[in-house]
Amino acid sequence: MRTTRRTLLASAAAIGTASAFRPLAALAQDARPDLVIAVDNLWETMDPVIGISTSGGRVHTNIFDTLVRRNRWEDPDGTELVPWLATSWERTSPTVWTFQLREGVKFHDGHVMDAEDVAFSISEQRLWGDEPDAPRGTRYVAGIVRVEAVGPLTVEVETERPDPSIPYRMVTPIGFVLPKHYYEEVGKDAFGQNPMGTGPYKLVSFDPSTELRAEAFDDYWNGPVPASSLTFRIVPEFSTRYAGLAAGEFDVIVNIPSDQIEQVRNTPGVRVMEKSIENYPMFAFNTLETEELPNNPLTDANLRKAMVSAIDREGIAAALWDGATFVPAPFNFPEYGDYYDEGRKARYGFDPERARELLAQSDYDGEELIWHIVRGFYPNYEVAAEFMVEQWRDIGVNVRIRIVDNFSLAYQRPFHLLNMSMSSEFSGDPYRPLWLDWGPNSSRATAAHKTWKPTERFLELGERFAAAQEFEERKAAYLDLVEEWENVTPGMYLWRNVVSYGVREDLDWDPGNDSVTVFDRLYMG
Repeated sequence: MRTTRRTLLASAAAIGTASAFRPLAALAQDARPDLVIAVDNLWETMDPVIGISTSGGRVHTNIFDTLVRRNRWEDPDGTELVPWLATSWERTSPTVWTFQLREGVKFHDGHVMDAEDVAFSISEQRLWGDEPDAPRGTRYVAGIVRVEAVGPLTVEVETERPDPSIPYRMVTPIGFVLPKHYYEEVGKDAFGQNPMGTGPYKLVSFDPSTELRAEAFDDYWNGPVPASSLTFRIVPEFSTRYAGLAAGEFDVIVNIPSDQIEQVRNTPGVRVMEKSIENYPMFAFNTLETEELPNNPLTDANLRKAMVSAIDREGIAAALWDGATFVPAPFNFPEYGDYYDEGRKARYGFDPERARELLAQSDYDGEELIWHIVRGFYPNYEVAAEFMVEQWRDIGVNVRIRIVDNFSLAYQRPFHLLNMSMSSEFSGDPYRPLWLDWGPNSSRATAAHKTWKPTERFLELGERFAAAQEFEERKAAYLDLVEEWENVTPGMYLWRNVVSYGVREDLDWDPGNDSVTVFDRLYMG
C-alpha cells in the first residue's frame, strides 16, 4: 500500500513517543534516486542563520530541523504550526515559554540532541549578545533575555515582556537546532562550510562556487529518507538549466523566467510549478547621509514619496507575471490572517501628477541616483527596474542601475537605492516583517548596509505594538505603525514573489508555497 502524505502527517502528529518516528520499511535503500537540483547560486555559508537567504534556505531544511514547523504538506500556505524537534510548548509564566523536546533525535555524527543543544542554538553567544556569532538572526530574537536548559529535554525562553510570538519565531532560521559540541569544536566559520544538523540529509561536500552534496541520513528521527542523495549544482544561466532538465541531467531546476514558462511546460517529460510565496521583493531608499554620501538627496521624504508615486507597480507586475501574483499595500499581506484587509490601498499609489507635485516640494536638483541590484537574484527584478527608471525619468528623476554579482558588492557604499526583499514566516501576525525587519535591531537600521534610522514615533508605536496582547489592541498599534512607515517611505514593496520550478515529470515532489526545496518524506510521494 502506498504511503500517503496524510498518513505520514498522522504519524508525525503522534507527539511524545519516539516509536512513532521509526523508519518505515517501504523504501528500498538501492531504489532511492540521486537528485540533482540546478540552482542559480548558493550562499557562501551554510550556517542557517549567518546564511539567511533564498539561496541558503533551499538547502537548510534538508540538513537541519527547526523546533516548530509549518504544515505546508497539507496546507501549502502553512497556516498551522506543528511540533517538530519540540513536541510541545506552553507559556508557563507571563514572560516564560517552556519547550519540551523530542527524545532520541540524533545529529549526523550520532550525538543525541538534548536541551543544551537547543539552548545553545538560541543563545546569547549565537544570536543576541553584544557581538553575536550570527548577527543576521538579531531581528528574530528581540526581547529575549534568557534561554536555559532546565532539564534534559526542557528549555525555557524568557522575554522582557509577555510575548505571544515566541512559538512562531521557532519556525524561522533561529529555530534550527545546532550541535553545541561540534560547533564549539570547529568554530563558526568552519561550521558554515561543513555544517551538521539533525535533518534528513548529511553534508558530504560544499563549494559555494560550484555545488553542495548531501547524502541520506538513515538514522533520521522522522525517516525514511526518500532520496539517496541531493546535489545542489550552481548553473547561473537559465538556458543551461533548462537544457539540462530536458536532457535528464537535472531533476529539478529553479527560477524559470516568466516568458519561458510555456516553453518549459511544453517540454516532454517535464512539469512546471509556480508558487506564490511569502516573500516580497522591494527597493530600499538609502535615507542616510554618510561619509561616502554626504549630500544624499534621498534624505528628503518628499523625493522618496514622489518616486513611489511615479511607479505603476500594478502595470509592471501584470506585464511581467501575467496574473501569477499581486501588488500589496505595505504590510498588508494575506498570511496575516485577521490583520489582512483586502480593500486597503497603499497611501502612495501610482499617480504621476501627485509625483510631480511632491517632487516640486523637494530639494532634488537632478542629481544622479545609483541603484545597486544583484544580478538574477529576484526573478524579473532587473526588467522591472528598467521600467521604473523610465517612469522616474518621466517626472524628472535621474536613476542609474548598477548590476553587481553578489550582495557583498551591492552593500558597498555609496548607493542611493538597494534591492532587498522581506519574508513573513510568522503566519497570522505582522510582527516579524513590520517590527523585526524595520525596528531598531533590524539589519536595515544596524548593519553595515543600513538604509534608515527609525523615527521616534516609529519606535514608540513599535513598542506599543510589541507589548500588545489582545488582538484589537495589537491591530490598532499595527495600523498606526504602518501609517508611520508610509509617512517616512523608506522603501516600497513591488509584488509577492513567485518561485518557479521545472521538475522531472515522474518525480512526485511539491514544496508547497515556499521558497525552500525540502526533500523529506512529507514533501515527496
